Amino acid sequence: MHVRAIRGTCSRSYSAEQISSWAGLLSPDSYKVVLQTRVMVVATDGTMVVGFGQLNPDIGEVDAVYVLPERQGEGIGGMVLSYLEQRARERGVTTLELSATLNAADFYERAGYARQHAAVHRLPTGVELQCIRMSKRLKG
Repeated sequence: MHVRAIRGTCSRSYSAEQISSWAGLLSPDSYKVVLQTRVMVVATDGTMVVGFGQLNPDIGEVDAVYVLPERQGEGIGGMVLSYLEQRARERGVTTLELSATLNAADFYERAGYARQHAAVHRLPTGVELQCIRMSKRLKG
């Protein structure tokens, strides 16, 4: 699901090389550490995974929100993000930050995140992805 979302959605904003390098990092084993150290939520429609998100509450960072390309616009991403924000509040986080992909910045802005500055995310392969740092003050 994660790879499908990257290939189907992020290819509008990133080159084929960037997409290939990014998606190539993902395997079932790549989630082991995430499942042990992050808050993760999976959205299903009863038969399949249609979205997911992950949060690092220790540093107040939304690591990911992804929705299958064909299911975008149904509110799934908003529900996933709201869930992560609630888990952050429960852990005493008052401000969340994230690095939005270029194609996702508007989604986060609609959810109340403010653009801070342009940034670069370097993949372990050395490939760089342009992104936008964003933040949101959480209300109690």
